[in-house]
Amino acid sequence: AAAPAKAGWPLPWLPPRTLRRGTEAEVNASDALARVRLEAVRGAFKRAWGAYRKHAWGMDEIKPISNKSHDWLHLGATMIDCLDNLWIFGLKAEFDEAKEWVATKLSFSRAVGISMFETVIRIIGGLLSAFELSREAVFLRKAEELAGLMMYSFKANPETGVPCTTISLDGSRRCTFPTWTQRNAILAEFGTIQLEFKYLAHHTGRKEFWEVAERQIRNVRGRTQPAGLYPNFMSPKTLRWTTTKVSMGALADSFYEYLLKQWLMSSRTDSRVAQMYTESVAAITAHLVREGGLARCANCTYIGRWNFRTKRYEDKMDHLVCFVPGMLALGAHSGIHGVRGGAAARATMALAEQLMETCYRMYSDQPTGLAPEIAELREGTSRVAADSGARHNLLRPETVESLFVLWWVTGDEKYRDWGWHIFVAFERLCRLQDGGYSGLKDVTDRHGGGHNGKMESFFLAETLKYLWLLFGDGTEVPLDEYVFNTEAHPLRIHEDYRFGSRFGSLPLAEDLANDSPERPLFDQSVRARVADRAELLARTFPAAAET
Repeated sequence: AAAPAKAGWPLPWLPPRTLRRGTEAEVNASDALARVRLEAVRGAFKRAWGAYRKHAWGMDEIKPISNKSHDWLHLGATMIDCLDNLWIFGLKAEFDEAKEWVATKLSFSRAVGISMFETVIRIIGGLLSAFELSREAVFLRKAEELAGLMMYSFKANPETGVPCTTISLDGSRRCTFPTWTQRNAILAEFGTIQLEFKYLAHHTGRKEFWEVAERQIRNVRGRTQPAGLYPNFMSPKTLRWTTTKVSMGALADSFYEYLLKQWLMSSRTDSRVAQMYTESVAAITAHLVREGGLARCANCTYIGRWNFRTKRYEDKMDHLVCFVPGMLALGAHSGIHGVRGGAAARATMALAEQLMETCYRMYSDQPTGLAPEIAELREGTSRVAADSGARHNLLRPETVESLFVLWWVTGDEKYRDWGWHIFVAFERLCRLQDGGYSGLKDVTDRHGGGHNGKMESFFLAETLKYLWLLFGDGTEVPLDEYVFNTEAHPLRIHEDYRFGSRFGSLPLAEDLANDSPERPLFDQSVRARVADRAELLARTFPAAAET
């Protein structure tokens, strides 16, 4: 790929946007307090980064109790996951040191039996975000090299192009699906590569990156079951759904997130994914959203798990589901439901606010002030309780992610206060003497039940980043200019990502043939560009022009 022009330090951000935030005095007081809180979060990140640098440099993670390292991807996960944090937080010396490690030490040959999904969102996403912010070409080159090594996984099932779950980058080309899914593909995994691979296609000129990612969306488009929802597992050979369970938590979550974010990345022009997303929001509201009533969680609003065949509904809500309030708020704010401020957008925003309160109560209703991995909404209690088998806390980011989005969209200061309460609980119970942080074994014990000895890279890359942005002024990474991947790596929206403006974003002939005359997705200008597809490809990729 061509070397980009190098930008100065720091990145020149856009001017502040106007938030609906009360009187000038109230805003000034809130922002003054937020600046103090922002520095506290920066300090937490510096302590955690310092522990990683001292005890686990170049490894995937630090074990914060023993101060030993843990390698599971063999790709320096914490290092690469935190590159954009170092830039955004203004830690230039630390960023330059990490960049040097990437340039001279990052190797892929030891990555054997690793997660395709985690490698995409943490490593490729981290490298691309570092490139986007700094314009340092080394990050794009490394991301392109890594993605190139992963391309074989899309060929294991040539009829469908569904990538393997577990891959190896040592040249052995091992490629497997997990036995616990009966060798089926997981919705959240094959459906959460589109931002990263499409970004790579645009910046490297390699259309194959676009094609393998877009094929996953074509595989599921129009195949919802029931309408608007997508089951958790799919056969990678036949594309048949192999389960009747649907959820918004583990196994499915980021697929729905990426429908919205692909639309945003297209400068809000790709009506195909927009339709998929809005239909999904309607189905989620109809089938998965419940209200507790007077006998359960003081009438909180929550999202459980559902088997659409047996109609069995579980009143349990994963912490992972707490990305949903932010997703809904961002969609409503961005106009995907029609006119911003219209009836559909207002209803979606109201649901986002109700779910946000429940996600915060997953924290505030526990003695520790920290959330369990799974909450149970039981009859006979007004609390959002911890599920008896999942009382632990992994320092997850989803709730503070949504708090940041809700604050950015509404300007309501309560979301900053809620985020601060969560941060204080992390500091009180999870901070260790030598600088790292550890998850807890039992949030229903007021002391946390002991530490679990894990500080996953997402605590630094996501949890602390979103807290820091929550206490910023809203312009550090503005959500109308950037899209965050599911690991909190921001990618800027560029004009040439618009639907139909480049190779792979043009609809296929089958898309046009199946377009509804009553509700057409493609206007005449798009159809005209499709007619000139071969000429466009010949100009864009002269060495690989279609015939």
